[in-house]
Amino acid sequence: MTPVKKIFPAVGDYAEALANPEGRFASLEGVRALADAEGGPLYVSGTGRVTFRIELDGEPCELTCFTSAGACASAERYGRVRPDEVYVFNHDGEGSYYPVAVRPVSAPAGEDAVIGDGNGELCEGLRVIVRDGLFGYADENGRVAIGPQYAWAGDFSEGRAAVAVVAPAGGGHLMGLIDRDGHAVIPPEYDDLSWDGSRYATVDKGGRHGCLDRTGCVAVPLEYDWIGEFSNGFAVVGLDGRYGYVDEKGVLAGEGLAYDDARSVAEDGTAEVLMPGSAAYTAIRLF
Repeated sequence: MTPVKKIFPAVGDYAEALANPEGRFASLEGVRALADAEGGPLYVSGTGRVTFRIELDGEPCELTCFTSAGACASAERYGRVRPDEVYVFNHDGEGSYYPVAVRPVSAPAGEDAVIGDGNGELCEGLRVIVRDGLFGYADENGRVAIGPQYAWAGDFSEGRAAVAVVAPAGGGHLMGLIDRDGHAVIPPEYDDLSWDGSRYATVDKGGRHGCLDRTGCVAVPLEYDWIGEFSNGFAVVGLDGRYGYVDEKGVLAGEGLAYDDARSVAEDGTAEVLMPGSAAYTAIRLF
């Protein structure tokens, strides 16, 4: 298992590294990120990770970088792990190397071919396959269970998997959530979707963020500038530079959007917030 750092870069920081790959990789050579409609690196973000479509010495691959320690602890499921591989600058101008996982996206020949050794880990009886650049799923015997039809597909967790399709206008990708039969539980109509692996999917549509449950019902309306994952029954939300908490029914808790910053709720019901005008965090109680 790869060593886990405590703090990881954000998606945008990794995208900057992939947009300027020269000298940014410790051992990988010939890295070239595929471009989206705006010319930036093509990627799909998920829970605690971001996956870029790249060419590695001319061969198509996925390069997964990590934005959380939890996702990095399971880095092997996303391909061959290379510790301390990509150099990412911090906001102070200094930088550090971070681990990545690499896997090829060209499937072997054959109608029911699956990704080769070390890739497409079996998750809940299904593994990701790639054929002609499209993603789908095969069972443990290599039989196609959900035909390749997606621009990207994530691993299954608790009967759900995040997938992406090409937007109708050709301007990037739209994301949704499917079940093990390939049915769209959440239609692929969101600019971003992050499945927490159990109960909730946080989504972004047109810059408005919210949360849907595993059946596709709205848990938190899409009316915030930012939303975090649920922790002990509450999620941090932000709007117009102010932060607060919503419960699992989407109701603002406590003082509402009253803080300059807010951190996740601990098991004992407390959370640290930054009061307006304060330089230090204060503990509050949510339950």
